[in-house]
Amino acid sequence: MRRLNYFLLTWLLTFGSQVFSASAQQAPTDRVTASLNCGSHSANSKELKPFQADLQFDLYGSLWMLDRKTSPQAGEEKFRGILSPTGMMLIAGQGESGSGETWTYEFSGRKNPKGITILKGSLRSEQPKGVRTCSLTF
Repeated sequence: MRRLNYFLLTWLLTFGSQVFSASAQQAPTDRVTASLNCGSHSANSKELKPFQADLQFDLYGSLWMLDRKTSPQAGEEKFRGILSPTGMMLIAGQGESGSGETWTYEFSGRKNPKGITILKGSLRSEQPKGVRTCSLTF
């Protein structure tokens, strides 16, 4: 499963933007409000504390998209995801701060058709190098 997630994440980040940009020219078919929750950072848990952010995904059929500005530090994040016909989901994201730091997100799991969905994942950063355990709830 981990190898499949890696393949899908690589595909989403490499080719997904082309597919998603074509879909983005159309109006979203729906919107989903989500909550991003990340634990403390492995490099410095005392200073880099857990955080939570409210997100608003645009849906284009089975494609999920979100571009947002981050705060309090100026930067931006882009999330792209796909929902399979069987209910499996993969959402990947990339972020960059105004000062040049970069990070990636990866979430996977099964969409709950009748209630709250929680996708498990992580945030990986290069500066500082480390990881946060995260979840995406909607």
